[in-house]
Amino acid sequence: MKELIDPHEAHLLMLGVLVLAPLVGLAWGYAAKRLPLGLAVGVGNYALWTVYNAVTDKLGLDTVRNLLVNLGLFVVIGIVIGIGAGVYTARRQTSQAGIQGGDNGDVAGDRS
Repeated sequence: MKELIDPHEAHLLMLGVLVLAPLVGLAWGYAAKRLPLGLAVGVGNYALWTVYNAVTDKLGLDTVRNLLVNLGLFVVIGIVIGIGAGVYTARRQTSQAGIQGGDNGDVAGDRS
């Protein structure tokens, strides 16, 4: 029985995602004023794909060990990204609140 997609085709697909995702991410990031996030989408996807393939090649596709290693790896990566995003968002909101809630632009000594 022939595979639907062979490893070479899957690799080419991921390379396509590597090229297209940052472009889409840049457009989205430009609209949302978050350009670095757009670049991280494509590069991060390709990096995770490469790590997944390396682990699967080493441990075998149909092994419980491979499943557990990849599960643990991706859970840890998800937690790290989630914590990082939370810290970044909290800092950004704090700095915006400081800018908006700070002084109203009056300079000491201004006429009323």
